[in-house]
Amino acid sequence: MNKSLLNILLLTYVTTFGLVACDNQGPAEQAGEQVDETVEQVQEQTEQAVDDTQEALGVESEGTMEQMGEAVDEAVNDAAQATGDQAEAAGESMDDTTQAAGDMMDDTMEAAGEAMDDATQAAGDMMDDTMEAAEDTAEAVGETMDEISAEAERKVNEVLEESEQ
Repeated sequence: MNKSLLNILLLTYVTTFGLVACDNQGPAEQAGEQVDETVEQVQEQTEQAVDDTQEALGVESEGTMEQMGEAVDEAVNDAAQATGDQAEAAGESMDDTTQAAGDMMDDTMEAAGEAMDDATQAAGDMMDDTMEAAEDTAEAVGETMDEISAEAERKVNEVLEESEQ
């Protein structure tokens, strides 16, 4: 509690010094001085109230309050340490998750590559089968054309023989 009060006082004095450093005092600076005076009065009243409260409670000004301050400091340090430990654990968990995701991605890419290879092989096999079927068909058509040609030649020869007679 004393530390907070001291921090407020320090902030007020620094602000006051900054305002006092100006040479020309316009209406805003005069208003600032009035605010500073009011703040100082409130601080003095607060200090007096703290002193009166400590006195009424029978608290030593440095003993018990200092112990309370140290206890608060220790609690804050413990909380900060616990938070740091949790943040570190979260970071490690994130690292593990990132590594696992990377491994899964690598496995997926490898499987996709193998599937592409299999599909490419299957397509090549199908093309080979299609080419073989086309060659067989072309050979059959050629044989049929030869037979038709032979039959046509035979008939032409028959017609020529008949016409000669």
